[in-house]
Amino acid sequence: MSLGARTGEPLAVTDEAVRALVDEQFPHLADQELGRRYTLEDHFAIRIGDDHGALFPRFAEDDELFERATDLIAPHLRRWTFPTSAPVGTGRPGHGYPFHWTLVDWVSASTAAFVPLHSHSARALGSAIRQVHVPAPAGAARNPRTSLGLESWGGEWERLLAFAALRGAPENRTLNVEGADALFRIGASAPLDAQWSWTHGRLEPRAIQSDRGTFCGILIWHNFGAGDPAADLGGAATVVPLDMRDELYGGYGDVTSATAWRAQAYQLLAALRYIEIDDPFMARMAWERLLELGLADEA
Repeated sequence: MSLGARTGEPLAVTDEAVRALVDEQFPHLADQELGRRYTLEDHFAIRIGDDHGALFPRFAEDDELFERATDLIAPHLRRWTFPTSAPVGTGRPGHGYPFHWTLVDWVSASTAAFVPLHSHSARALGSAIRQVHVPAPAGAARNPRTSLGLESWGGEWERLLAFAALRGAPENRTLNVEGADALFRIGASAPLDAQWSWTHGRLEPRAIQSDRGTFCGILIWHNFGAGDPAADLGGAATVVPLDMRDELYGGYGDVTSATAWRAQAYQLLAALRYIEIDDPFMARMAWERLLELGLADEA
């Protein structure tokens, strides 16, 4: 499943439909007030009372991910020691909404997109990722973002690279297209020397939680599945500055040279996606990482 494989317009659902779905399928939450709605490119989330939320996919292609997420993650929750807003129940289609959706535990905090992590949090984030990355058995459900391999993202990389070059960087800088492309291709050619593990698949700034700069949880689990652990490490590297990466890897444990190169390529791919999304917080963080790598030059 490609990130670009989306058909039709993104679906919208009313608060009235959400209320009806929650009350019918999770009646113990019928007296809980619906809170703020958070809309992302592929799904939206709604808070329910103080302790729960609901995530709804916006495209048909993601229905199967939401249908499987609760059961797939359930065996892992018992061994994770970090806070997580993970699926704890699966909602069925109904009341005009055609897809499966998930009920999640709600962790009250900001995200790293709005409140960047402080240096002391890099090691804790790395430790949390290591807990996720246990070996996945043969035949395990695949993560659509981490299981395809970097070579499969070549076309999207070229498209995003061209877009970012035309968009331009802040402060009259330009993207070093040749340098970025060379660095990506080094990672794309690095061997897959790590065993496939369970992976999150979306460790972006909006999925990592921050309490005044302290790491305090991980959100957005519907892609969970088997894949290359370097993809998660690259996602995390978009969240922490380059001078915090040693602490990130220190919390994670051993990272081979080949895995580090693949993670670097995944970081570049993620940064260019954030630039295309054009969320000001995400784009700022993306350009910060590119500047640190020397990939944004004076015009």
